[in-house]
Amino acid sequence: MRKVTTTVMAGLLSVGMLGAASTPAQAAGKVYKVDFLFTGYAYPYFAPMAQGVRQAAKHYPNLSIKIINANNSGPTESSQVATAVAAGVQGIILNPVEESVTAAAQKAAAAGIPVVTIDRDITAPSARIAFIGDNDFVLGQKMTMQALQYLAAHKVPKPWHVVLLEGTLGSSTAIGRLDGALAVLKPYEKSGAVKVVLNTSANFATNTAQTVMSAELAKTTNIQLVICGNDAMALGVQTALKDHGIAKGKVLVTGADAQPESLTAVNTGWQLNTVTHAPYLEAFWAVEAMANYLQYKIKPPAKFKNHDILVPMTVVTKANVGTVGAWGTPKVVPRLPYGKSQPFTS
Repeated sequence: MRKVTTTVMAGLLSVGMLGAASTPAQAAGKVYKVDFLFTGYAYPYFAPMAQGVRQAAKHYPNLSIKIINANNSGPTESSQVATAVAAGVQGIILNPVEESVTAAAQKAAAAGIPVVTIDRDITAPSARIAFIGDNDFVLGQKMTMQALQYLAAHKVPKPWHVVLLEGTLGSSTAIGRLDGALAVLKPYEKSGAVKVVLNTSANFATNTAQTVMSAELAKTTNIQLVICGNDAMALGVQTALKDHGIAKGKVLVTGADAQPESLTAVNTGWQLNTVTHAPYLEAFWAVEAMANYLQYKIKPPAKFKNHDILVPMTVVTKANVGTVGAWGTPKVVPRLPYGKSQPFTS
């Protein structure tokens, strides 16, 4: 079994070479150059993702992986994909900043370079050999349904006024989570039990969410639920609530990603729930998926629709928060659910 640490390494370099050191296993076989292009370190969520790539690369010395920071820019990332293609890499692990990066991924695929998308997806599944992530529509449903059930169980008077804070516009993660939340809210809105008083983007950012929520609270404090597309925004909302003197638990706040600070907030009652998203696990599996293809030409079998490999999700509340690791990182990394995935100890 593969034991991992949940500690996120500080001071990760924005560009690093992994798996390039000379080893007996590497010397015996071909070395494949792979670029890992990701959103970058502007958001804390992505640091454990980079750590997962680094850790997995230790077990696949035939993969020489370069980590490239897109600085949260879709155009920058598209240019980086083009550079990787021109440099003749054998594989690209891509965490798309936004769906506009799809065109660059398609060009890479047309050049015969396998692409594995991670966490966020492109709009053309045929342009990648696998997607490693979660079903963000389901995630949005889960966080929202648990909150509505809580309001009902505690007999909070209706209509429930709800604020929706979406993530980065154009990212598959933001779109899926918002659509999932709206799907759950729709029948409640139709019956008059719910009124959505604000639906806007806070760009997955804590400071932005705090600013947006503070402006809304200046207009009205008659809000029962704030549904946030990630924990970073949920933490900003909580700061705004505290700044306006609103008592803990009076306004329910949901989130996602199991960010360490949000796990504490769930435990203390400032945040109602979060949902694990496991960036470390996604990254580890993405490296394995690429290794399976480059070394053995193995892709996800047909039972995985659109070649989507979904990581497990857990709704985290005060009842089970003590059992969940930071960022949803498991104590033991489960095997990639297809292909060749031997056990590793780290």
